[in-house]
Amino acid sequence: MPKFSEVIGQESVHRLLEGALERDRLPHAYIFHGSPGVGKTTTAFALAQRLNCLEATQGDPCGACSPCRKYERLQHPDLHWHFPMPASVKGGKRAEEIRKQLDERLEPGIFRFHFSTAASIAIGRDKDTRAGSVAELRHQAGMHSVEARTKVFVISEADRMTDAAANSLLKILEEPRPGNLLILCTSNPGALLDTILSRCQALRFRDLTEDEIVALLQEKLAEPPSKKEAQLAAALAQGSLSRATGLVEEEVVEQRDRAVRFLNLLPDSPESHLAVADLVAMKDRVLIERLFDFGDLWLGDVLRVLAGSSVPLANRDAEALVREHARSLTIPEIKRRMAVLKEARRALRGNVYLPLILRDVIEKLHDRTAIPVG
Repeated sequence: MPKFSEVIGQESVHRLLEGALERDRLPHAYIFHGSPGVGKTTTAFALAQRLNCLEATQGDPCGACSPCRKYERLQHPDLHWHFPMPASVKGGKRAEEIRKQLDERLEPGIFRFHFSTAASIAIGRDKDTRAGSVAELRHQAGMHSVEARTKVFVISEADRMTDAAANSLLKILEEPRPGNLLILCTSNPGALLDTILSRCQALRFRDLTEDEIVALLQEKLAEPPSKKEAQLAAALAQGSLSRATGLVEEEVVEQRDRAVRFLNLLPDSPESHLAVADLVAMKDRVLIERLFDFGDLWLGDVLRVLAGSSVPLANRDAEALVREHARSLTIPEIKRRMAVLKEARRALRGNVYLPLILRDVIEKLHDRTAIPVG
């Protein structure tokens, strides 16, 4: 299991946790909040292991004692993890889905746990963390621990709890039982009830820098991306390691190049009709939104060149073409085109008819000036 020292970029959070451990002043509940994929869940597990390690003094757990070995396999009986999972997953497919969900949540491609389907992890059912799952948590919280000094409950994506589940959880927070630690992980703390927020100590996890993400992608992935791919993924990832990992796996440079070609499509041209047909055939709104994101990132680089910004370009590998585009556009025109892409993303999320969105954005992008291609 990853240790505090292996979670990059969250040193200030880890110092606060170490201080609380040394003083034996941990609260009964934490809220770990920050962007997806910055180490919230990983830190929650590292804290659970550190709390119950038999040989820990300062810093990381020993990794060798019996509790540590159980945490390494996610098989400790006093670790309870709740996260959303489709209710339709039943029977023999359940173990497969659990493994898939674990892989998606534990810093994809970076950290791997030795997971067994026998692990005593309470998995939240349905696409929301519903009252049934929290009722099980309440039941477990009312029981004595099996062997650990502290029983730890981790709720991932806590902001997706229904009102019934949140109110059920509130009863645990209002009457905390000694020996229990509850950790809520969320990317949207504002969606939690005020009564829950007021009863937990909040720790903010910062976004990772592009350099930190590039280093992690190149050092930790089994199949490291090129520096060009890593830099582009990091630029678009908005501080999230998991988002950057997903981008690398989806051939980030090829997606960027497609976005640049899309920006140059002229209305009613054969190329634009073919591009619209290809994108509609994909039936993947997430991928099309990603196309708009890459377009926005490209235009942002063009804007930085025109404004004389010292901020490094996201598309460093294509700097010559970025500068060529900058010679043909003005700052107001770039901002107008970025607004067009923003409007298109909003329409995409609103389930507007897909061909209409694509044709509309191509037409609006070229109301004035076409972008040169190289």
